[in-house]
Amino acid sequence: MNEVKDLLLNLLIIIVPLFLYQTFWIDKPGGTLIASRNRIAISILAAISALGCMAFPVFFLPGYVYDLRLVPLLMGIFYGGVRASLIVIVVVYLYRWYLGGVGFSVVALLYPLAIGIAYLFEAKFSRWDRRRKMYAGSALALFSSLLINIVVLYLIDGPPLSNPHLPFIVSFVILHGIAMWIAIYLIENMRDKAALRFEIQQSEKLRIIGQLAASIAHEVRNPLTVVRGFLQLLQSDQIPEEKRRMFLKLGIEELDRSETIISNYLAFARPQSQRIEAIDAAERVEHAAGIISSYATLRNVEIAHQARPGLLIEGDPEQLSQVLMNLLKNGIEAMQSGGVLTISAIDEGNLVLIEITDTGIGMSPEETARLGNPFFSTKEGGTGLGIMVTYQLIQSMNGSIDVHSEKGKGTRFTIKLPRKYD
Repeated sequence: MNEVKDLLLNLLIIIVPLFLYQTFWIDKPGGTLIASRNRIAISILAAISALGCMAFPVFFLPGYVYDLRLVPLLMGIFYGGVRASLIVIVVVYLYRWYLGGVGFSVVALLYPLAIGIAYLFEAKFSRWDRRRKMYAGSALALFSSLLINIVVLYLIDGPPLSNPHLPFIVSFVILHGIAMWIAIYLIENMRDKAALRFEIQQSEKLRIIGQLAASIAHEVRNPLTVVRGFLQLLQSDQIPEEKRRMFLKLGIEELDRSETIISNYLAFARPQSQRIEAIDAAERVEHAAGIISSYATLRNVEIAHQARPGLLIEGDPEQLSQVLMNLLKNGIEAMQSGGVLTISAIDEGNLVLIEITDTGIGMSPEETARLGNPFFSTKEGGTGLGIMVTYQLIQSMNGSIDVHSEKGKGTRFTIKLPRKYD
């Protein structure tokens, strides 16, 4: 009974370092499967497993030590390669020599055969699939253990088949195959998951890059659309010179805003300090309403705005303008047959509320709940990235957005921002 317990302890000693290999090597931040480093790591863990197995052996024949050291030895060769596995081989031979007994002679003579076969297949082993590795590794462990124990049975007194320890020896040989099967399965499973995780991370990076590129295009399109509206109005000869100069000035401001938007998105890749200052909410509301007016006129939408001066908030004024332009443009596009778009700024205690209300097609509760998710949009051909960026910018200003909408009646966005007092 004690022999079985000690062998199961050996099996545990083999398995535990594999989970340490996963936890502290494969799964660590920036974990690597670089061949040279990975082979050394596996060889060191295999050497530790071999030492652990030999530290808790089974003694039932004088001069012979029974343990599962052969399993980590073969693992070290298969996964560590020729050079790195020398660590395991040296450790096994030196410690077994230290333990002494006639069994060391058997190890010294027969282990080179198992090691030689493992070295012979080591180069091919890495190219095999998991099933073939498990079969080949288990077969070699079984064969090596069987050969060694047959030699031991013939060296001791008495007929081999009449040895009272024969059932234990048979179980001992079979356990080598089982332990090798389990060890290879665990290692391959860990490596497959690590490779899959790496692929997912790469795909996620590409997806984020794609989202960022689409978001930049979406955000830059807004001011360009406004500039196009001004240019269309400037084609008319009936526009007074004063308004013509105003349109040109607003158009240049929108082109400057496009440059600012691009700079803001570059901050994702190259972080830079954010511009924080006191913002007059009324001034930003009037500025946004003035800029979007040409686009609203082209779509038969009237803009009504009112805001009490002196409502200060803290943040980046360009980012707040970007938020307002996104919501105003969405509101105008939601009123396909024209209508009234209302924007106001009021105070409510320690908050400044900026409300944007349209009389457009509205949204269902399900659609409202999904606002802010990438690539969700109620507009045909929309990306949903504009509203996603809007949510992120408001959150960065310690604010929040409430949405109330009804199908066929319109939508109201309420931006809540902390009020700043002089």
